[in-house]
Amino acid sequence: MPPADELDGLRGLHLPPLDVPFWSDVWLAVALGLALALAASLLLRRLMRPRPALRAAALAAFDKTLALPPPERRAAQAALLRRVTRAQAGDAAAAAHGADWAATLDRLFGGDLFSAGPGRVFGDGLYARDAARDDAELDARLRLLLARLPR
Repeated sequence: MPPADELDGLRGLHLPPLDVPFWSDVWLAVALGLALALAASLLLRRLMRPRPALRAAALAAFDKTLALPPPERRAAQAALLRRVTRAQAGDAAAAAHGADWAATLDRLFGGDLFSAGPGRVFGDGLYARDAARDDAELDARLRLLLARLPR
């Protein structure tokens, strides 16, 4: 006699067992997690790496300028002073020219070396004839000023 409900006569599907083990998915997830952790640690290391100190970088660049002949030395030192000013006081301060530039340098380093002393050569006379002379006193005073920069 047929069953009252025809659905009761159906039997369930029997699928063959899977040949792929469960652990292959776990190893893939572990490998992916390790790769992400490695990438994150490399990124954090790059972001957290301390930048070289301004004073050390400025003194190293200044020492390189001392090997140049006087006209090129003054131009390289002027570029170094612009970079230091940009790092300390921003782009607007580093864009000044002439007497404003000398006043900015005096304010940044303290004193009047750039407006009244031999450092005037960086304010208005960088390409004048007297800028080409070798001034060891100016080099020594610049080195002292750069050595007083904050770390």
